[in-house]
Amino acid sequence: MDTNGPKVVKGPEVVLLQAFARLDSIALGVAVGVWCGVGMLIATAVLLLKGGQTIGPTLGILSQYFIGYTVTWLGSLVGLVYGFVVGFCLGWIVAILRNLFVFLYLENIRFRSAMSATSDFIHKE
Repeated sequence: MDTNGPKVVKGPEVVLLQAFARLDSIALGVAVGVWCGVGMLIATAVLLLKGGQTIGPTLGILSQYFIGYTVTWLGSLVGLVYGFVVGFCLGWIVAILRNLFVFLYLENIRFRSAMSATSDFIHKE
């Protein structure tokens, strides 16, 4: 007797639905935002812990884009917030565009299929 439970067999329709499933734009935005924010925090913290005479002049250029950001401990928190916001926007836009292009692709396939079926019906002898 099989103690692993019933085996679920997935048909091709289920696999296709999973492959072309919509991305949750909010979830992807939050995920990318967290990674970017934490990345900014860690990058700033590594430079601060490393120390030296001049700390992070290259990373400091971000202060021209992110108002209030500096290569300091307080600036690392500001970078965390800015990184999250920018990452969220990027993730959200990627999810929206991916969903749009998948929708257009599937509609194109449906349209071609309908035209092919119509053409076969018209040219049938």
